[in-house]
Amino acid sequence: MDIGRSMQRISGAVSGILGRLAFFRIGMRTVLSASALGLILVVAVIFRAMPIRYGVYFTAYDPLFQYRMTEYIVRNGFAAWFSWHDTLSWYPMGRNVAQSSFPGLPFSAAFIYNLLQVLGVKVSVHDICLFFPLLMASLTCLSAYFLGRDLGGNASGLLTAFFMAVSSAFMSRTSLGFFDTETIGIFCMVTISLLFLRSIEKDKPVENRVLYAIAAGLSLAYLYASWGASRYITGLLALFMFASILIKLFDRRYLVSYGFTMGVGYFFALFVPKLGPTFLLSMENFAVLGFFFFLVAYDFMRERIQTKILMLMMGGLLILLVAGVFALQSLGLITSLSGKFLSVLDPSIRSEAPLLESVAEHKRAVWTHFFNDFGLTIGLALFGSYFALRRKEEKQLYSLIFFLSSIYFTGSMVRLALILSIPASLMAAYGLKELLTPFVSAVSRSADRRPRRRRAVFGIGREMGIIFTVFILITILPTVWSAAGSADRPTSLASSSIGGIVGGRYPQDWLQALVWMRDNTPENSVVVSWWDYGYWIETMANRTTLADGATLNTRQIAQIGRVMMYNQSDSMPILRKYSATHIVVFNTFNPNNPSQQWPFGDNVKWSWMAQIAGLNVSDYITEQDYSEKYLETTLYNLMNMRADSSLFKLVFASENRFVLVYRIVY
Repeated sequence: MDIGRSMQRISGAVSGILGRLAFFRIGMRTVLSASALGLILVVAVIFRAMPIRYGVYFTAYDPLFQYRMTEYIVRNGFAAWFSWHDTLSWYPMGRNVAQSSFPGLPFSAAFIYNLLQVLGVKVSVHDICLFFPLLMASLTCLSAYFLGRDLGGNASGLLTAFFMAVSSAFMSRTSLGFFDTETIGIFCMVTISLLFLRSIEKDKPVENRVLYAIAAGLSLAYLYASWGASRYITGLLALFMFASILIKLFDRRYLVSYGFTMGVGYFFALFVPKLGPTFLLSMENFAVLGFFFFLVAYDFMRERIQTKILMLMMGGLLILLVAGVFALQSLGLITSLSGKFLSVLDPSIRSEAPLLESVAEHKRAVWTHFFNDFGLTIGLALFGSYFALRRKEEKQLYSLIFFLSSIYFTGSMVRLALILSIPASLMAAYGLKELLTPFVSAVSRSADRRPRRRRAVFGIGREMGIIFTVFILITILPTVWSAAGSADRPTSLASSSIGGIVGGRYPQDWLQALVWMRDNTPENSVVVSWWDYGYWIETMANRTTLADGATLNTRQIAQIGRVMMYNQSDSMPILRKYSATHIVVFNTFNPNNPSQQWPFGDNVKWSWMAQIAGLNVSDYITEQDYSEKYLETTLYNLMNMRADSSLFKLVFASENRFVLVYRIVY
């Protein structure tokens, strides 16, 4: 008996030790995953912080306005933003900021600034805004990890986060100084997808599913308050619901989650001034509301009516819904989808809107864009789509629709490669994980020294498994190198939008011009320039402009185009009408060879100026060269410093003469 008890105690002790060792193994796996994820987040931040060695400046144009809004909120309070009428922009009418911009980004940055001040951390608003994209990029990669893990396991999650971290398309909008709405927008799209898919999981209690759906709705509300492209995720959720019906995957829990998500999102959207109650009366949102009642009807009847009859009834109801939406739109009871959002669905109409067409990021994408931005990732994503199509489960279906729809929209507008970076990373990770699984299994089984009858998995031996796994990982390296190369360049302000080295360094012409205008022009000056540079002049030089990147008044932009493309005498009445005091031109002639043009400045934008102004481009150029009419334009004479000194007096020329500032003489 004593021996038996002793053996039991020993057996219990051994079992306890083995249990602790098993826990240790699980703990080690978790530590390794956490370490890998942490390393990925560090890589994401380092890549995006690379431009700091060229100077701490914002990049692009819109971030300067977002920064100015944040400064205004910090100085005057959050409530003041809702009644702010900006007099520096769109002279003489100014700009109602709350009705023409989203509060999400500046409110977030201002909140972080105030929080840090309360905690005693002394940091400037400028630095908060400058580094905010890095914070959002790391949070997005973290959220992408959980989304990928839910789709295909821990390895898939880590790969998703990695692909997002090194995605050139995503990096271009979350690098140092790119303080714009996309930084929040992409984070919200990933988070909405994560939370919504968790809210429809079958094995979760009802209360948990509802909480996830509400959280998805709050993320959707944050997106509505931050980015105009929120329309995409609204359509994506509706498309997923419709597809789930077609492949007979639909369940009542889908309807509950969808209702809570959209309901919470729409409720908070009503309080965003730019959206308001009329937001729900837009064509696409009214269709979504109608579609919800369609889903309710389907869920009510699907177990009460035969399948064939149900499909006929639902098809008729869907046709009635679509016809009703178009009828209400034609009667003017709801607003139609217009502008650049409609041009994404139908890119052919952009030719009718030269202002939209003039923006480089609104161009259609070609295949080289996909490979330049994504490299091998796009190929792996196609494999992932194949595996997802075979599974036909809810998460795979959602991811597949996300990927295919974003490919179409990226092809329509190259800027939307940013959105494609999410499902491309997700599906590439899923595809790579599925591809490597049999090879990794072969390696791991062969490494096990215990005798086994079969040493191969799916006919794959250890050596082949190692070779294939290493080969796939090596082929990913060019994507990483490409991302590092695209990250290691200065911001547009630090390089004067040229991006090349002139005289041994990146040109500082725009910085010089903006500082000069701030210090040497009267505070009540009204500066005329092409609309691209408006935000820079308003924020950095603190001077009033006629137009900026908001492009609120196409007619006023057209007037600027006429100023530039008319001859000098004919331009003067328009300038006098706006009480303009200075005019700025940006030319990119090679300083070492003035006859050579670089395609960055007004010297290549003039054709868009003419088109937006309603002028005939062919009047300004012949088959071989510029026409006499072009040589008489105000723009040509200002860029080449040949302007009539009785009308335009050159008061500043930057170091390389890229930026020229003239005082207008009346």
